[in-house]
Amino acid sequence: MTIDWNRISTASLPANCGWKGSYRVRYSEIGDNGKVMMSALADYMQDAAGWGARILKLAYDDTVDQGIAWVLARMVIHMRDYPGNGEDILIETWPSGVSRRVATRDFRLTNSKGEIIGVAQSFWVMFDLCTRRAAQWPDWVAERLPDPPGPKLIEPPLRPAFTTDPLPTMDNIKARPSDLDLYGHVNNVRLMQWVMGVAGPDGRPDFHPVSLDIQFRSECRVQERVAIRHADGFAAITREEDGTDLVRAHIVPFNQTAVA
Repeated sequence: MTIDWNRISTASLPANCGWKGSYRVRYSEIGDNGKVMMSALADYMQDAAGWGARILKLAYDDTVDQGIAWVLARMVIHMRDYPGNGEDILIETWPSGVSRRVATRDFRLTNSKGEIIGVAQSFWVMFDLCTRRAAQWPDWVAERLPDPPGPKLIEPPLRPAFTTDPLPTMDNIKARPSDLDLYGHVNNVRLMQWVMGVAGPDGRPDFHPVSLDIQFRSECRVQERVAIRHADGFAAITREEDGTDLVRAHIVPFNQTAVA
């Protein structure tokens, strides 16, 4: 996938559905290179998505009484640079379309010098909080989505890149209560941390890749034991009880080129 940074930088924030906010990198969010970790940026974007959803009256507070909520199914992130401790990052975000009951939301990240440092696209589905399965969209949800949506800054492939080769286990983790979010499952940012914690050479961490394409295929619940598997840039979080891949990801380090 080719990233057109010029087009990304010139796209206008939609007046009908755009939101922007500034985030300051904290000491607890930087890695051993002094730069903010990608998982922290994903956390900022998750927060920004929530504020953006409030504009449309489609945030958690607007859906929970109906027994449904948005959950992240996939996120694609591309970075040009990682700011350091204490630096400010402007995040702009907007809904960018709907296809097959999957809503997309794009993000543009800018540093304090006004330089575009990152771009992302997230894919969201409705989740039934009782059945713990994908939910049908009520009519009122579709009616509140913006028409027209904002522009798509990137065009990820419909099918994320993955491997058919077996992936060796690099780590084993038991989900703790501190890993959970308000939906009662391990938060997507924590799952990203687990994946990137083994994504470097020889199973070492890589919290600053050039790109990440991660799928959240099924939820991870408290006390579940998972294997973190990785080889050649492909990773999976696999439930040990039944061998189900809960997460699959493709991670590209800065010295390589992302594939479509």
